[in-house]
Amino acid sequence: MKLIHEIRAVKSKKELENITKAQRISERVLGDVLGVLKEGITEIKVRDFIVKSFIKYKAPILSFEPIVAFGKNTANIHHQNPTRNKLKKGDMIMFDFGCTVNHYCSDMSRTYFFDKPNQKQEKIYKAVLEVQELVISRIAKGERRAKVLDKLARNFLNKRFKIKEKDKLTDGFVHGLGHGVGTVIHEWPNLKPKSEDFLPVGCVVTVEPGLYFKGFGGVRIEDMVLITQKGCKNLTKAPKDIESMILR
Repeated sequence: MKLIHEIRAVKSKKELENITKAQRISERVLGDVLGVLKEGITEIKVRDFIVKSFIKYKAPILSFEPIVAFGKNTANIHHQNPTRNKLKKGDMIMFDFGCTVNHYCSDMSRTYFFDKPNQKQEKIYKAVLEVQELVISRIAKGERRAKVLDKLARNFLNKRFKIKEKDKLTDGFVHGLGHGVGTVIHEWPNLKPKSEDFLPVGCVVTVEPGLYFKGFGGVRIEDMVLITQKGCKNLTKAPKDIESMILR
């Protein structure tokens, strides 16, 4: 017998339309935000611009408090209290935000570079993008076990960057791979190391690997993925190739 959270996870056509519309609005806001970024602007000012932009697009109820982080603050995975930290050349910029349409949420993370990234920044970004694409391809091939997908991403990133066990609380991939999305921002199923959840056809989950290094910064790339009979469909259209993420 299915539990309520398992039934809720499978979205109807109308529910998917609401989630997709919320995501398209978020992508419009992201495009607007990139247009106002300039040297010296603060995290707080960008956060306020994001909130006002959602209101402009008639989506005033947000999925959660927007995350806007510059430079070393990108190492804080839940930087939901933006500061007066000013954007400067060489900074990484992390956004994580979403809105609701008819109570249904969107969720998206993107990490940008304010000018050309240095070697370490580029290495981190490419690794996170590579593993996200690897996980999505594995879902497309039929893998539905949450902890298997999480382990795939976690092992890849920790081995690539030789993260030691004692450092895993502060450095490396320090959160779950993803979660279901619906009328609340974190729904069943959960993609975590000890999760026994599976991904049913018709559910929408985030795939959001990340790498974080205290005192340096971090990268997170997050898309929403619909599980289908034959594989999956990525509902997120915002670019994520590294060239598109360099703001000059």
